[in-house]
Amino acid sequence: MGKMNLNILYNRRGTDSVKWDHKDFVDSRVSDNALPLWLSDMEFKVADEITDALIKRIEHGFLGHSMPGDNYFQAVQGWYKRRFNWDIKKDSIFYSPGVLPALGFVLRGFTKENDGIIIQEPVFYPFAELINGTNRKIVNNQLINDNGDYSIDFSDLECKVKDPNNTMMILCSPHNPVGRVWTKEELIKVVNLCRENDVLIFSDELHCDATRSGVTHTPTMTITDYNKIITAVALGKTFNVGGVPISQIIIDDEELKEIWHRETRLKHYISFAPPLDMVLTETAYNKCEYWVDEVMEYVEDNYNFLVEYLQKYLPKTKYKKPEGTFLAWINFGVYVDYEELFELLITKYDVLIENGRTFGESGAGYFRMTVACPRSFLKEGLDRIVAAIYELTDK
Repeated sequence: MGKMNLNILYNRRGTDSVKWDHKDFVDSRVSDNALPLWLSDMEFKVADEITDALIKRIEHGFLGHSMPGDNYFQAVQGWYKRRFNWDIKKDSIFYSPGVLPALGFVLRGFTKENDGIIIQEPVFYPFAELINGTNRKIVNNQLINDNGDYSIDFSDLECKVKDPNNTMMILCSPHNPVGRVWTKEELIKVVNLCRENDVLIFSDELHCDATRSGVTHTPTMTITDYNKIITAVALGKTFNVGGVPISQIIIDDEELKEIWHRETRLKHYISFAPPLDMVLTETAYNKCEYWVDEVMEYVEDNYNFLVEYLQKYLPKTKYKKPEGTFLAWINFGVYVDYEELFELLITKYDVLIENGRTFGESGAGYFRMTVACPRSFLKEGLDRIVAAIYELTDK
């Protein structure tokens, strides 16, 4: 397969796209014409093989009940073996209509009301929403921020896991939004602390395929025999199909499997799976590896462009490429009040990026924006951001 043209700008308006048509999800003042650099949703068309396979399945004329079969399981197993040398047993793979619903199932099925759930802010904000919504308590093991270089506060984590009221930890690996890809050594320390204190780990590994050149993601379950780990993976970020409700939940332990079955099948009847999801999974994992590799190469170049751009126009951000994800986490607050900047961007400059405060108090001053888009799209957004900052600083 030859090189894809990832510089094409597509018209996605009028498709009920959250990113393009429902920007008021973030703020009611956002203009319909605002340039959307928010949301972990790429501006690259899905692989042709996926489109062709879905069309063929629809033309078959039947979209009745379906369930994951051998081809589905083999596709999942093959991908993670090839990419991460992770041997996943067939009976360890469970279907879920998305990772966030899966987290909800786990919170309700594996913990009790008022239990403490450890997260590492600044982190993906739905974690906190689900913890609050299920009447659990947020326990923040805040990441250490050393001028944009993030690390785990292991002393604080040790204190948090030793509290018997804290029964579960949500590990985001690679971390969204700061972009750390935790090393094997870091993961071993996290797992050992949780093992010593009988704390369940929910490992969100959605961005595992979106790592920089020379950086390797380590699946948490491959570095330990600790049985209280549940890992969530999915196609959404990898193949730009985030709107399709499918994820794979990996559980090895028999007791945990039974609890999952009780919570999903017996309480919510999660049993069947959409037939198009099955086709999508098998096609993506079996035929579209080239697409992921080319997209990540383009994203890498976009990060290089972003670093040079910010060094030239906003050097005080001291921005460096993250190890993982296709999301930039940038400290524009080093120049201006972050709330004033956010308001000016959406009310005057028509560009939407995400206020880092949404990801926790420690995200104040930072902004999250996608770089998985055509270079011209990225540059236009950056030009508007620079103009807004210059206006606020009277430069």
